[in-house]
Amino acid sequence: MRKTSFALLIAACVLTSLLSASAKIHPVNSDEPAAQKPGPQLPPEEIIRQFTKKESELLEIWKEYSYMQESKIQTLGPADTITGEYYQVSEFVFNDAGLRLERIIKAPPSTLYEVSLTAEDKNAFINLQPFALTAEEAPNYFVSYVGKEKIDELNTYVFDVIPKVMSNQRELDRLRKQKIEGKYFQGKIWVDDQDLQIVKTAGKIVPEFDQRFVKFETYRENIDERFWFPTYTFGSERLFFPKGGSAHIRMIIKYKNYRRFSSDVKLLDVEEVKGDQPASGAKPDEAKAGETKPVETKPGEAKPSETKKDETKKDDANKPKQRPRP
Repeated sequence: MRKTSFALLIAACVLTSLLSASAKIHPVNSDEPAAQKPGPQLPPEEIIRQFTKKESELLEIWKEYSYMQESKIQTLGPADTITGEYYQVSEFVFNDAGLRLERIIKAPPSTLYEVSLTAEDKNAFINLQPFALTAEEAPNYFVSYVGKEKIDELNTYVFDVIPKVMSNQRELDRLRKQKIEGKYFQGKIWVDDQDLQIVKTAGKIVPEFDQRFVKFETYRENIDERFWFPTYTFGSERLFFPKGGSAHIRMIIKYKNYRRFSSDVKLLDVEEVKGDQPASGAKPDEAKAGETKPVETKPGEAKPSETKKDETKKDDANKPKQRPRP
């Protein structure tokens, strides 16, 4: 009994010595940051529910603002020389019925000759590239959590967004037969972890049958210290067309001069025309400066990133407070 007890005592002393040595080799550093737990603090499903709900609210608030949109589409040659350009400046405002009206401010003749802009292209940079994944549109998409990423001072949740139609061959065949393309957004979105609002989107417009759409990135800025509105879209890509040939396209779109108005807007000299969109490949009407016309699609129907140059001119008190940059 004594021999056994003595052996246990020796074993205990040896174990204590080993633990002490291990503590010296791996000291505890209180200054070291704790390991970040993987994944979001909220369940992904709850984040999706909240930011899609806020996107619906954003679209309603958006109707209380007017804004300017500057659209520039260029074809590029060797050494990125500009071989053709489409340029248009428009003012958008909503009427009492929630229909968005466009007044064209400036529209010089297009010099594009390698490609032609279609109705789907215009719908993309008016409705889809700003992109709002509302609670109403969310059921049409697969939305999956990717991880966390920091954009400037913002901590964001990143999600993959894929239209469900892209995995439904029968529905794709139906759209092809009806010449409906460029209807949905596919790509990634970045959601601010504080406001739970989308601050960036990146991807392209789908589906593509006879047409091709440029990959793009859209950035948003905080307007009136509450809502994140789109302010800048950029894309640059060589497109290869199904019938042969290719073209390097650069797209730069700016959404600016957001101004909120308190009373309803009535434009009595504008005839609201309702109808179906032109079929794929149809050319949009020639734009005339000063023309005011309704945009037949409402925002939120489910398309690039060059560093935006600093603008020294301040538009008004609603100038964005901060912005994630490419």
